[in-house]
Amino acid sequence: MKLAPKILAAIVMASLLASKPLLAGDGKSFEEKIIVEEERKIWGASLSTGWDSLYMFRGVNVLRGNEEYGSSLYWTDLNATWNITENDFINVGAWVAFGIGNTAYKELDVYTSYTHTIGNLALSFGYTFYYYMNSELYQNELSVKAAYTIELPAGITITPSLTYFFNLGPDLENFEAGTGAAETSSSYLLARIDADIPLYKDILSLAPWVGIGASFDYNFQNDGGLLTGFNNFEVGLGVPIKINDTITLYGYGAYSYQDQNLLGTENNTFWGGGKVTFSF
Repeated sequence: MKLAPKILAAIVMASLLASKPLLAGDGKSFEEKIIVEEERKIWGASLSTGWDSLYMFRGVNVLRGNEEYGSSLYWTDLNATWNITENDFINVGAWVAFGIGNTAYKELDVYTSYTHTIGNLALSFGYTFYYYMNSELYQNELSVKAAYTIELPAGITITPSLTYFFNLGPDLENFEAGTGAAETSSSYLLARIDADIPLYKDILSLAPWVGIGASFDYNFQNDGGLLTGFNNFEVGLGVPIKINDTITLYGYGAYSYQDQNLLGTENNTFWGGGKVTFSF
């Protein structure tokens, strides 16, 4: 899925109901059990809205400073999570974005994913529907992801992950390269490491990341060809600021390097942005 950030970590780990029946001898009265169950969060939701100075998606500058589309992006994301069990949850959401230009680029993504956790390991399977409103082009994508969270002293966590994206199509056919879509049966592999470093209680932290992407006929090159192999190297730093239990602010800066002649993309690209998230 895209820059927009996916806000699962704050809302996904509550359980549905206690897995064992209300039997005597487990240390809690019936009344206490009812209170605990009522406090468990079965559903969670978040609304985010933000701005990115460039629309960088899988190593490519999608808008490329196009006079019609502009270069920066304004977006809004709404998603909800259903905690099926303590170790299983489903997330559904929609992401809509507008390029800031004379005639704005418009994109709508609708997505869903299922995640199962085994201790600190999270395994996910997802589907995304992309709709590019200006061209009326749409695409379907499947993804699988594995992520493992390493807990360190002082509340620091490091999470390496590996995600594979596969484009189901339909074919681009009459649409030119660079519309933001990919060829049918193309795929993309992303290896990434995210960290969370608390600075002040649970209010202020640092969220650095580093990633390497590989394209398998997924991204276009300036000569019109499709890239197979190393795509780009990316590093970034985010700063989440928790205002209260509902509102979180987030700003970031990032850098990407590529030497594969990716369509409309410089070898060295710097960009940044920010967002505000409301969690419920």
